[in-house]
Amino acid sequence: MSVLEQIRRQVGHLGQKGRRWDGGRGDSGYTSSNHSRQTSLDTGATVGAEPSPPPPQMDPLSVPAPPPPFDMSTVAAALPGHPGLARAKTDGETCLGGRMSPSVYNHKLVPALHGRASPAYDLGYHTLVARTTAPSPRQSPSPWAELAPAYPRGVTPTHCPRDSPRPQLPEPPSNTELILTMFKGKRPHKPAPFDRLSDELILHVFSYLSTNDLCYCARVCRRWYFLVWEPQLWTSITLTGETTGADRALRQIVKLLCRDSPGTLCPAVERVLLNGCARLTDRGLSLLARRCPELRHLELRGCANVSNQALFEVVTHCPGLEHLDVTGCHRVTCIDFSEVLSSVDRQLNLQYVDLTDCHNLTDAGLKVIVHNCPQLQHLYMRRCEQVTDLGIKHVPSYCVNLREFSISDCCRVTDYGLHELARLGPTLRYLSVAKCDRVSDAGVKQVARSCYKLRYLNVRGCEAVSDASMEVVARCCQRLRALDIGKCDVTDHGLKMLSQNCPNLKKLSVKSCEMISDAGIKFIAYYCRGLQQLNIQDSPITLEGYRTVKKYCKRCIIEHTNPGFF
Repeated sequence: MSVLEQIRRQVGHLGQKGRRWDGGRGDSGYTSSNHSRQTSLDTGATVGAEPSPPPPQMDPLSVPAPPPPFDMSTVAAALPGHPGLARAKTDGETCLGGRMSPSVYNHKLVPALHGRASPAYDLGYHTLVARTTAPSPRQSPSPWAELAPAYPRGVTPTHCPRDSPRPQLPEPPSNTELILTMFKGKRPHKPAPFDRLSDELILHVFSYLSTNDLCYCARVCRRWYFLVWEPQLWTSITLTGETTGADRALRQIVKLLCRDSPGTLCPAVERVLLNGCARLTDRGLSLLARRCPELRHLELRGCANVSNQALFEVVTHCPGLEHLDVTGCHRVTCIDFSEVLSSVDRQLNLQYVDLTDCHNLTDAGLKVIVHNCPQLQHLYMRRCEQVTDLGIKHVPSYCVNLREFSISDCCRVTDYGLHELARLGPTLRYLSVAKCDRVSDAGVKQVARSCYKLRYLNVRGCEAVSDASMEVVARCCQRLRALDIGKCDVTDHGLKMLSQNCPNLKKLSVKSCEMISDAGIKFIAYYCRGLQQLNIQDSPITLEGYRTVKKYCKRCIIEHTNPGFF
């Protein structure tokens, strides 16, 4: 019996039973998962049988789709005109075929019923080949995948009996076996040498780290996290940077330090440095004041958003505050208690206050500050242009222990203010009236006679100061260590008096003093052998004077603008 007759019998058998293959879509059809259930067909004729006459020519597409149990190469040879079987024939020749594409026997490809076949439904031979895709990085290979039968890449078995039993896969391994397989060949974890240290030693090492470094260490491991947030490491908090969210940082630090008992205080914090934190506001500073009552040192340089109200909270809740630096806080005009304790007669324990560049500070605000801070020893008011002699008059009245006082660039201060400062007497050790144009020899003489224990005197830019006042300073203030007379009308005579009466002079500045010469510098070099710093910029000093200083003052650092010096 020829192959074509076998096909016709099968087609007639299907027509009688009314069966229809669904092409892999219905439950009763021949699906792609059933490809392995295919039976091979004997494509050769019976031995010794007479050849049958050739079949009549007919349209292959008008024949209903054959059932699946046929060899693809045989069917392709019998029906050479079918477009979906041309590729199968080629695959059969290369021994890659063996299963029929569902689109070949799909009833939708019969043109007699539905017209011309659509290429979208004829997926071709590639749908029969099992795709071998590489496992994704997230997908771990199966430990028992090695037991499956291996075939060449792109080739599937062509013969698998329908009734043959499926191979039994071994049971999956247990979790213990998977863990042992995963860590097979790996060395066990060894503790780092740092982990052998005790908590006390690690805390001692952490005590030398800054605030940012401690925050980084808290991310290393669980043990370091709990050690970092020990209160004994947070006696000092330092935050810097214009983009630093100081309010949020302070809130988180206080929260972690009080994690064992929320809402309590942080008595360990004593120093807080927030220099340059432009985003710091009164809200963050008020929280710090309420949670850190033992605060003693506070620096707020460049925090322009801080106002009087925040400072009132700080000095009210932190009675032990001794050091306060509000340089550049333009909104600060006064330091007083909050309204809650305004009626209580209390005094601040502040000993150091820096109000530099607080341009809005007035005489009234200065009076309140010195009235509330009787123990003040260091007061700096550089570039406070609104302060006058009336405000300076209150300083010696309340702050009798004042040792250092600076009113540089306070152009409204005159000799009358210096007369008032002279009441401080020998307590005053540091005085700076630089660039106070209204200060003259009269005021300097009065200060020199009364404050004879001066160690530092700065009269730079006071052009009314001359040799007359320098002679009094030299005779009265023989303990002077640093003197700045830049741009003053001082001559060689004044330098001679200073050198002979102040042999312990360490620093001297004669910058822009046009009336001095090498003679005056020679007196200084010969009598002040311990001179460490000399500024002769823009002064008529020659190489001879320069070499004299180098000869007698071995450790002196000379600042000059003469390119000929070497």
